[in-house]
Amino acid sequence: MKCKGCGVEIQTFNDDVPGYIPADVLERRQKEGKEILCQRCFHLKHYGKFKKEKKGVKSLDSLKKYLHLAKNVIYVIDIFDFDGTYREEIVELLKEHNVYYVINKVDLVPKEVAPPEIKKWARDRLKVQSTRVKLLSAKVGRGVSGFVKFLKSKKDRRFLVVGVTNVGKSSVLNALTGEGQLTASKYPGTTLELVQLKNEDTGLTLIDTPGIFTNDRVTDLLDPWCQAKIMPQKKLTVTTINAKKDRTVFFSSFVSITVKGYKGRRSPIFHILTSENVVVHETNPEKAEERWSEWFGRFLVPPCGNSGFDNYKFENHQLRLEAGQEIHICGLGWVNVARGPAEFTLKLPESVKWVVRDALIGPYKFKK
Repeated sequence: MKCKGCGVEIQTFNDDVPGYIPADVLERRQKEGKEILCQRCFHLKHYGKFKKEKKGVKSLDSLKKYLHLAKNVIYVIDIFDFDGTYREEIVELLKEHNVYYVINKVDLVPKEVAPPEIKKWARDRLKVQSTRVKLLSAKVGRGVSGFVKFLKSKKDRRFLVVGVTNVGKSSVLNALTGEGQLTASKYPGTTLELVQLKNEDTGLTLIDTPGIFTNDRVTDLLDPWCQAKIMPQKKLTVTTINAKKDRTVFFSSFVSITVKGYKGRRSPIFHILTSENVVVHETNPEKAEERWSEWFGRFLVPPCGNSGFDNYKFENHQLRLEAGQEIHICGLGWVNVARGPAEFTLKLPESVKWVVRDALIGPYKFKK
């Protein structure tokens, strides 16, 4: 018997092992004909409490064993963390499959950007045909009915669903099936094993796979509770910086951006887009250098609590960006240049991936 929420085998002998449920609870729920959830999923679903399992960290090797189950693949990508959740190594594994890319959480994108602009930008980043890119918001139901209709039009209605942790795979599947069977949460690694969903009305078979863990996003530096805290729940906040003089901007505790200022009308202007719970703070470079370690994890969040500035090895990168470019800090957000050129010193942990890319949000979208 498997848990209906995360797919792991139900067991009653060890509460430190995935799939645990007390024997008396299991017996009672079976007699009452109620759904069987492991204790972990039950607490997540009804109380929002998360217990990190000692097992369950999934890798690309674990994904390989599922690839034979379907020729069609739905690859779920988080628009907020596009370059952290779109992984070339996963695409390489899927080269023999028919892959459809679901860009989830589009409700987070500021209203200044229209859906056709998002889709064109994502298509260009993915370098695939437009028909293989679908915009979705599982949270608010945007794009769900159209995507279900698209899937139903396929001769083979069996789909493997893949993605890294925290992209909302389980929420997407629940939205597509119209059911709430899968345990969906803000915590990474909620799905532990394979879960297969069949919908008799649509004829679709959707196979959820465990999220692949990464090690190069800001979120990977955080404990599960802090990850859940900083995940955006509403439209991204936009902080605008007009660098008329040299300034340092802290983007959480982990990232500092020191920009060379210019007097006059052509000073660089840039926007920082991130979650409502991530602290963005502007100060002068001298004060930034003096107070960074003191503010780390206290005033500047994340991390959620002082995890020790000296525990991280930071690197400096010298950059020059033009208007219409942006830096994406994987797992954290974007720095969007509205008026350039802007010369930056970017300082962040050496393990964190960052990407300079064409901007999702054009330079004239926000008022200057």
